[in-house]
Amino acid sequence: MTVTNNRRHFLLGTSAALVAGSAPRMAWGRTEADVIVIGAGLSGLNAATKLEASGHRVILLEASGRIGGRLHTLDDVPGRPEAGGVQVGGGYRILRATADDLKIGLTAGGNEPRTALYRINGETVTEAAWKDSPANRTKGKERDVAPAGLASLYAREMPGFPTIHDWLANDSDSYDISYGSWLTSKGISEEAGRLIRANFNGNGHNGMSLVHLMRSAAIFRAGPGPVFTIDGGSQRLPEAMARKLKAEVRLNSPVAAISENDSSVKVTLENGRTVSARHCICTVPFSALRGIPIEALLYPALKATIDNLPYTRASFAYLGVSEPFWKSDGLPPTLWSDDPLLGRVFVLGEDPPMLKVWLSGPFADALDVMDETDAGAAIIARYEAARPSAKGKLRLVRLFSWQKERLAKGIYHHIGVGMRRDLAAASYSTAQRLRFAGEHLAQQASGMEGALESGGRAAKLTAERG
Repeated sequence: MTVTNNRRHFLLGTSAALVAGSAPRMAWGRTEADVIVIGAGLSGLNAATKLEASGHRVILLEASGRIGGRLHTLDDVPGRPEAGGVQVGGGYRILRATADDLKIGLTAGGNEPRTALYRINGETVTEAAWKDSPANRTKGKERDVAPAGLASLYAREMPGFPTIHDWLANDSDSYDISYGSWLTSKGISEEAGRLIRANFNGNGHNGMSLVHLMRSAAIFRAGPGPVFTIDGGSQRLPEAMARKLKAEVRLNSPVAAISENDSSVKVTLENGRTVSARHCICTVPFSALRGIPIEALLYPALKATIDNLPYTRASFAYLGVSEPFWKSDGLPPTLWSDDPLLGRVFVLGEDPPMLKVWLSGPFADALDVMDETDAGAAIIARYEAARPSAKGKLRLVRLFSWQKERLAKGIYHHIGVGMRRDLAAASYSTAQRLRFAGEHLAQQASGMEGALESGGRAAKLTAERG
């Protein structure tokens, strides 16, 4: 089944009125630049690049002490693993062009392995043995599919958008239902639903709109092809973008408040200093932006999106390995588990040998409340029980939680149930002098490409205003 596109009505109607946030009426005098860009991630850097190319003076503020945002290469950890974005998809045209211009290399690889070792219901099972394993408590057609493939099994019945843009059309409102309720309507067993939730890239089935998954599928279909990674680590790309700017990135400049009036935007920093410009582009994730007071006129749909857009919780454990046991025990390197402290465990490399434990949603919550020493001991003990060849060869190197990062409070957004209409309108918002950008407001892409797309669009709208 596909979504028809009989009515190309993009949602702008609910944004016709403006919500006043005590917008000041008086000008603040001389401005220091044409545009303030808040956030030195991909979106902010691309916006700043485009604005400088059109002759605008830019001030770029970054709250942290580094450049990159949610591209975060852990350079202080052996092997320099990634905490943020990794994969460069086949459809990442803007990113590829940017990397080429900056002479940043891309290397093929980075796909998740197609096979895995499973630890389900306390039993370790290979994919070949899964169908007849007592650990397999799924029903009917589900029994033939390994746990990591259950979401794909049901995705075959998912309605599809003919083009990426169709998620923006009002026609798609009928699909703005929870993924969990849709799975139930397809007859999924309780056990299969539990296994999908175990390593779901979200916070749960019931809080994510089916539209989000349909949009993701449309993006993937539009850009098939090999996956690449950024040479030297994902963070090398934003660092190179920053070096090419005329404006210096003002690091360690967290924003405390944003105010807009008829002629300018004033940004107040946590240290009490203020910066003013004719325009401002804010690329702070909405999950973190909720803690920053904004005095401006905002479209209702934009305000609702800022207030409510959900972000996926994700926490990682990085394990050092004394010997690459996966090369000699005859089992797949990747472990996929329903254990809340194991989730998915990936081999990061062999020089040095490293593992990454990826936990999402409730699994991430379970890790976040634990003491680091206790968490490391528990993860290692459970992994050794699942894979005895690892016994005595593991040590905890680092824990990382995106929801504990006050500048992010989540790894990436997803469309919440009933939020398609507001998010679509917010992505079209031209605002007044204060505009917003980021992967959360992309229309045609997701992830790194979406961040670049949104930043470029915000820069274009700002440049057109002069």
